[in-house]
Order: sequence, then structure tokens, then C-alpha cells
Amino acid sequence: MLHYAIDYNELEKEFKKKVVIEGVPIMVALLADKVYAIQDKCTHLGGSLSKGTIENSDVKCRLHGAKFDLKTGNVIDKAHVGFIKMPTKKATTFRTEIVDGKVFVEL
Repeated sequence: MLHYAIDYNELEKEFKKKVVIEGVPIMVALLADKVYAIQDKCTHLGGSLSKGTIENSDVKCRLHGAKFDLKTGNVIDKAHVGFIKMPTKKATTFRTEIVDGKVFVEL
């Protein structure tokens, strides 16, 4: 089921934003005119991905450097402390749709 997340023009200004849909924290990001949605909690220790950085089509958690592909949720780089890699699971992604200037996310 599709749920309203954010207005598209708001994403154009900020390019990423945390939204909560039915109690689920989700980061919505605009990259090259395409909207992606991924769980906002890092799978390592739950850090907010929306507070991290986006490089190309990856989002990097600011806490321990875990990096996820925004399109698939696949782990690009595991969380780490120094040289020690920590367990990091794939993140959940969500299908998005833009209708009449509004972004919708499917849970």
C-alpha cells in the first residue's frame, strides 16, 4: 500500500529527509531525478541514515561508517571501528512513486 511521504519540491531543496510512516522511520532521498526510500536505521547499531552522507547512490552511516546502496539496501561497506569490521545486515528499501508532485512510499 502506498503512503504519502513528502512533497517532491521539498526533496528538491533538501535532497534527503527522514519521514515516519506508520511508525516506520524511512529516509527518502532524491538522486538524479529519482526518489529512493530506505529504512532510516542503520542495521549495525540503529544510527539514523538520514544524518549520514550520500555519495553517488550510497548512504553512509555517520556512527561507524556502514555504507548501503540506496537502490537495493545491499551493504557496500560494513560498519567498522578502526580496522575491525562489524556485523552489518542488508537494509530494507521501499518502492517509491511520484503522483501530482507528491512522493509516496510502499510499505
